[in-house]
Amino acid sequence: MQDAGSVARSAPQRGALRRLRQSGRRRRSSLLMAVVLLLAASIFPSVGGVSGVQAQGIVCEDLAGMTIPAEEIGLPTTGATVQQAVAVEATGSLPPYCRVEGIISPVDPTAPNIRFRVNLPVEWNGSAMHFGGGGYNGTVVSGTGAAPGAPPGTPVPLARGFATFGSDSGHEGGNASFALNEEAMVNFGYAALKKTRDVAVTIITAHYGRGPAYTYFVGSSQGGREAVTVAQRFPEDYDGVLSVVPVLSFTGLQIAGNRMGAPLINGGWMNSAKISLLANAVRALCDGRDGLVDGLVAKYADCEDFDPAVLRCPDGTDAGDHCLSDAQIAAVRTLRSPLEFDFPLANGVTAYPAWTIGNEDMPGGWPQWVMGSAPPPAVQNPGPNPGGPGIVNYGAQFVRFFIAQDPAFQTYDFDHNDPRWRERIEHVSAIVDATDPDLSAFHARGGKLILVEYLGDHGRNPWAGIQYYESVVETLGKGQTDKFMRLYVSPGADHGGNNGPSRVDWVSVLTDWVEHGKAPGEDLVMVQSQGDTVVRTMPACLYPNWPRYMKGDPYDAASFTCTKAPGFRGFGAGKGSN
Repeated sequence: MQDAGSVARSAPQRGALRRLRQSGRRRRSSLLMAVVLLLAASIFPSVGGVSGVQAQGIVCEDLAGMTIPAEEIGLPTTGATVQQAVAVEATGSLPPYCRVEGIISPVDPTAPNIRFRVNLPVEWNGSAMHFGGGGYNGTVVSGTGAAPGAPPGTPVPLARGFATFGSDSGHEGGNASFALNEEAMVNFGYAALKKTRDVAVTIITAHYGRGPAYTYFVGSSQGGREAVTVAQRFPEDYDGVLSVVPVLSFTGLQIAGNRMGAPLINGGWMNSAKISLLANAVRALCDGRDGLVDGLVAKYADCEDFDPAVLRCPDGTDAGDHCLSDAQIAAVRTLRSPLEFDFPLANGVTAYPAWTIGNEDMPGGWPQWVMGSAPPPAVQNPGPNPGGPGIVNYGAQFVRFFIAQDPAFQTYDFDHNDPRWRERIEHVSAIVDATDPDLSAFHARGGKLILVEYLGDHGRNPWAGIQYYESVVETLGKGQTDKFMRLYVSPGADHGGNNGPSRVDWVSVLTDWVEHGKAPGEDLVMVQSQGDTVVRTMPACLYPNWPRYMKGDPYDAASFTCTKAPGFRGFGAGKGSN
């Protein structure tokens, strides 16, 4: 029989014991119990990926006060501390779990902490899932909600047994003012992702007596950018990545959004009636091209020939809701033209593509993101809320805090090609843009990536994600890309996945691919729901395919087939890059 001192321990076990001893809040009985459990784990190791594994390491409440030294975190910090660990009883759709919260301390004492949360289910499936954020972040991700794009009624990842985690990306408040601090901006761009992951895996290992067999990342919008970021920057850390409507070319998106402010205050703003006038004109020309007149332009790349000038008021001045003024036509054309740079952004990107055509009047479309309920203020508010519709406000914040670094900067006249801004734009782009097409390291380690785009999304530009996929294909080749990456397209869904079939249990699709080698194809079905009721389904088509109506019930996926148009380039001429 071996004595305790002769039993070999893993590095994570040694680290867990060391941190436990460092905490002055530990009772002697808790320390002895932790030693027994960790030694048992080293003698009788559990098998990775087995469902329903119970904790074999430090019990939930004893994680409180645990410290993680800086050397155990892959990017510079001054260490991390668990501030709270509480056992939570099962409630609603959630199982019993341990809720762990804490902070990762910065190197710069003036930078904010990264606040994080880790959820440790009592019945662990052996895997971990990192949840991305949204907007400008600033709120700790709970990790208890649904995965992006999940249909109603789909069990949340925590209920499936995943240990889940996330953070606030290193600042508080959902605005861009944090970017005045360099470390906070770098944390937002990418560093907080690595730091949070390393701390979370250390805590998971301490609690269960072993690390996760598989680690996943899921995110939408900002979280979608973060998802692709980890595949690009930290390929060894993640086995599977789900990225829904990602803001990959973040610099291009925000400057393009800011660009819309000037035409809107100069007579280009449109009320809901004019937005509907425009949207109905687009449908009249393009809706039937997919084989079905149903209000949805499913052949999403075949409406390039629409010209808003067909709606021009007789003398170009605003004559009411039945026509568009010259200023309003100019605003439409601004949105639907690429934003070009005189110099390359990160990874050689030289333009942000023109926005999509169609679905303008859908809830969550132009009324929210492009026009808003009123024109932007003639003089922008100082501080982190300059005002205006979604893309203008987000863009103005970016220009104000990331680029000009002036909380009162007036952004309407901002010229991104002015030489005085070039160095700063290049610097910021290298930090926040997720446009690196070389995913060879992620592929080599066996990683899998699912990218999902909604073509009715006006909160950001789906063509940017599509063009990123094209850049990966160009870099690695179609054959290699097909081995680890998929791009699915929903023709009509908005930024939140509404107004068109878009919802799939992507977690099951991704885990089947990663853990069982089942590569996804076009046998998946996208769901559109109202509440818990399914109102329409459509095949999930792989880009560049689109769902063509054949015959039968127009609300049933079986009535469609995924089709590629002859000679289809996918994103049209002149749309820029990434």
